Amino acid sequence: MKSTNSKSIFPNSNQVFYDLFNSAVANVTEMARLLNEAVNAPTSYEQKFNFAHIDKLKFKSYEITHRVFSESGRMLISPFNRKDMCDLASAIDDVADRITMAARRINLYNVPAITQPMIDLSALILKTSTELEKAVNAMNNLSKSSEIFELCSNIKKLEAQADSVHNKAFADLLNNEKDPIELIKYTDVFAALETATDSCEDTTLIIESILIKNG
Repeated sequence: MKSTNSKSIFPNSNQVFYDLFNSAVANVTEMARLLNEAVNAPTSYEQKFNFAHIDKLKFKSYEITHRVFSESGRMLISPFNRKDMCDLASAIDDVADRITMAARRINLYNVPAITQPMIDLSALILKTSTELEKAVNAMNNLSKSSEIFELCSNIKKLEAQADSVHNKAFADLLNNEKDPIELIKYTDVFAALETATDSCEDTTLIIESILIKNG
């Protein structure tokens, strides 16, 4: 049910949903921070510790998403229509999925070295996740719509940077990596990292749609 308050997507009576979405994006940002720390970790032990923590936070993301689905199905009043709420929750959870996938591939593939493109892409994942958290946090007030659209635009620019890093890294890999197994490993890792920024951009499309519908 759409709120009758034209100034707020998340009115006070819907604080439960506001808190859930904020928790979901905060969790994603923490996962991105851990990934960034992992690829910059000085020891294998620290790296694997961060990867294990990411796995735990992925389960937390699933739980938050499930709560959004459950609450939206039983409450009579909600911030915006149920489908949009579920789409937003699913999109944020997808970011968590992609970060987890990237972390698992780096961890399980046992790549010979953490390369600069991996470090750069991880940094961009953290930046896009941080901007996404700001955008969702700002969604409690429609008067901030211009700010939210700007944050969404920032995410799209960061995703374009990630595309550029990925494409260059892949081209260099094809030109320089002679071992076909290592080529496959690095290709998959680069793709997983870049896909995490893609999922942040996908979430902005849902946010923008919600803003337009509730403006």
